Amino acid sequence: MIDLDNGDYGRPVTGDAAGLSFKKNERKKDMLRICIKRTTKGYFCWAGGKLYFDISGIIQPRKQTELLELLGDVADCSDHITCVVNEGDALKFTLLKNGDRPGITFRGIPNGHEFTSLLLAILNLDGKGKNFPDEAVCNRVKALKGPIHLTTYVSLTCTNCPDVVQALNAMTTLNPAITHEMVDGALYQDEVDALKIQGVPLSLQMENYFM
Repeated sequence: MIDLDNGDYGRPVTGDAAGLSFKKNERKKDMLRICIKRTTKGYFCWAGGKLYFDISGIIQPRKQTELLELLGDVADCSDHITCVVNEGDALKFTLLKNGDRPGITFRGIPNGHEFTSLLLAILNLDGKGKNFPDEAVCNRVKALKGPIHLTTYVSLTCTNCPDVVQALNAMTTLNPAITHEMVDGALYQDEVDALKIQGVPLSLQMENYFM
């Protein structure tokens, strides 16, 4: 089994040391959230309508809380962004613009290296994205016949994964027949095992690998 969540956990901390470690981690987490909100506010001058994070699923209550906190912090940076929570069978969220589904879904928590992918997806929907290819490539993407559903498996510690996720997200903005879903392999290890994924990023269409 390949473990995509490759953190170094070391020995468990117990007793008073555990309490002190927890408090330090909480302070670091709060400081990180403040920094993220300050940075994110500088990017958002949303003028293209209403954007929703359509959130669903409870597979791990702690992970759901983490996702809600992240998206809540992003939504706080703009009066035009709202979180909507629904029941579902997988921890994920989809971006909605003015109630429509542009085709971008994150099945996991886009923090770490993938936080930039989330910000660019929002900016692309508002026409302010900077990661679109040249005009000739854009025209080829627009000419593709759908429906085309793409899925990319990532690790949040992977430095190459965001380039792929951002490129495919941009394709959905150019062509409404294309949808793209980012999947955090560490949260969906059963799928990683079933597909025999040995490395990320890995993108597929109808279980056919192409990256």
